[in-house]
Amino acid sequence: MGSVIDNIECPNCKHEAFSDFYYKTGEEYVGCNNCGYHRSAFYKRDDNGKLVTKDGSDDYKFENLIMEFSELKDPYGAYRIKVYHNSGFQCGSFLNKEEYDYFYSEIFKDVEIEFCSVSMLTNGEIVTEVIIDNGPKVDSSGFTIEER
Repeated sequence: MGSVIDNIECPNCKHEAFSDFYYKTGEEYVGCNNCGYHRSAFYKRDDNGKLVTKDGSDDYKFENLIMEFSELKDPYGAYRIKVYHNSGFQCGSFLNKEEYDYFYSEIFKDVEIEFCSVSMLTNGEIVTEVIIDNGPKVDSSGFTIEER
C-alpha cells in the first residue's frame, strides 16, 4: 500500500506534525509528537486484520467498507521512548493526567529503556521533560561522543 508522508502544522499546538496519507485507499493518520494530538481515518478491520464490510459480505468495494474516524483534540501530552538495541522511537499520547501518572510510575521498571521524554502544551508553549537518559550522547550524524 502506498502512502505520502508530509510535515504539516499541528491543529492543536501549531508546531510540526506529520500526515501519513494512503493514497490508494484514502486512509490517513495525523500525529504530533510535540503535544500528542492525533487524528485518523481508517477502514474498520476485525481482530485478524480483515476488512469489515457494511453488508457482511466479501464485497470489498470502497462504498461497502466502513470508515472509522478518531481524533484526540486536547491531549494531556506526548511521550517518546527509545530502547537499547533499537534505532527507532516509540511515540504516543496521554489522554489525561491519570494516564500520564500511571506511565510515570511504571516507566522506571523497564531496564531496557535508554531514553524517555514527555512533552506537553503548556500556556501555548511546548515543554519537554527528559525522564530517562541512559544512552550515549549522539550528534546529528549518528555518532556518539566516544566515536568522534
